[in-house]
Amino acid sequence: MSADAFLWGGATASYQCEGAWNEDGKGLGEWDVFSHGNPLNINGATGDVSCDFYHHFREDIDMMASGSQNTFRFSISWSRILPEGTGKVNEKGIDFYNSVIDYCLEKGLEPNVTLFHYDLPNAIAEKGGFANRETIDDFVAYARVCFEAFGDRVKLWATINEPRYYAYCSNMVGNYPPNHSLDFDRYFKVCYHEAVASAKAVALYHSMGLTGQIGIVIDSCNVETSPETREPELIKLKADLFYDQLVLDTSIRGELPGALVPFLRENDIDTSYIKFEDMLTFQRGKIDFLGLNVYNRMYLTDYSEGETEVFHNNRGAWSKKKEGIRIKDWFETTDDPNTKRNLWGREIYPKCMYNALMEIRGRYGDIPVYITENGHGCYETPGPDGRVEDDDRIDMMQGYIDNMIKAMDDGCNVKGYYAWSPMDLYSWVNGYEKRYGLVYVDFDDPARPRTPKKSYYWYKQLIEDYRHDRESQ
Repeated sequence: MSADAFLWGGATASYQCEGAWNEDGKGLGEWDVFSHGNPLNINGATGDVSCDFYHHFREDIDMMASGSQNTFRFSISWSRILPEGTGKVNEKGIDFYNSVIDYCLEKGLEPNVTLFHYDLPNAIAEKGGFANRETIDDFVAYARVCFEAFGDRVKLWATINEPRYYAYCSNMVGNYPPNHSLDFDRYFKVCYHEAVASAKAVALYHSMGLTGQIGIVIDSCNVETSPETREPELIKLKADLFYDQLVLDTSIRGELPGALVPFLRENDIDTSYIKFEDMLTFQRGKIDFLGLNVYNRMYLTDYSEGETEVFHNNRGAWSKKKEGIRIKDWFETTDDPNTKRNLWGREIYPKCMYNALMEIRGRYGDIPVYITENGHGCYETPGPDGRVEDDDRIDMMQGYIDNMIKAMDDGCNVKGYYAWSPMDLYSWVNGYEKRYGLVYVDFDDPARPRTPKKSYYWYKQLIEDYRHDRESQ
């Protein structure tokens, strides 16, 4: 594949698609434990089988290749490689990912591999997870095992998927394990330790003389303020510090945001875990590219009244909640009357793709960017012919892709786009009714048959048209 070829593909995560939760020596993950009985698993679903990618990966990779895709983003299950999080390696786990990687390459798909996507080994989680500084070295040791096993063939690596959102759901919303709620101290500590762990893994990768590239994946949190906001610059500063600036500045510039520590101390948030020696780690661990998961913006205004509260909807159409947050004396989310929301209360705002990319370019320069996730969750029922006519997904994704291409035309260094997701899979606490796939999976059938949706054929045609247009220029 040409080094200059634009990458078009799909993205998944290990716990969300693999199934085989207790097969071939895999250890317990924190989501295995959470989904098997925690009352906060409100929809009662588990990732025990999901779409069973573990036993269907060739079929799924064939489907992507037939859809003109040339890359596949997936994550490795830490507990499938190291069942206890540290110590003895599970060779059957190594064998599985070797098979996936080799089959991707055989079918012309560039593997884009994420080391950590929300699913800590339970043994690590029980010791505090990323709130415990020891997890940094555990993560780096795990990364070394993966680099040594797969680094000869995998040329695109990401350390951590959405460190901010993982910390947010785990410590602010409380809907992801370990289910802390509105714990600002733990939220910032987890974000910080993830940033240090990522930088150490990046530095390790570069020191090993491997020939690929390594980055980190963030959830796009470009902040916009409503027209009535009295102090838009102050709101944006606070929101940037709360959302992704910690991860962005450390991973791209190799330094902490200058305003972060004063901001935390001013708000009586613990900073004792910030170590001087980490500043050199950040300098040594600067990324080669940035992965950007783009779904929505943060649309904010001044704090008005009331106590700090997070608004989150994991019940979909059964709830009227809109996604958002109010932080006392900082800021709060607000509604844009001109913007639609999906049935889970999240904005559908295609222009946030353009705005996020332009903001990254303006703040950090010409860093290569991959759109590592973009997609649309829907309730879906196949028609009499078994096909899903998912026009809403097509319209939504087309709008985001159009804005991505506009940003590229305006100078943004975008290298690839990954649809979330190639096939239907487990959607965390949302369970299985919220479907993102370009391919329909019948979860009621033990064989898990796959049927391409209308969006699968649309995406294939879009890719082919893009390549034809670029080649003819």
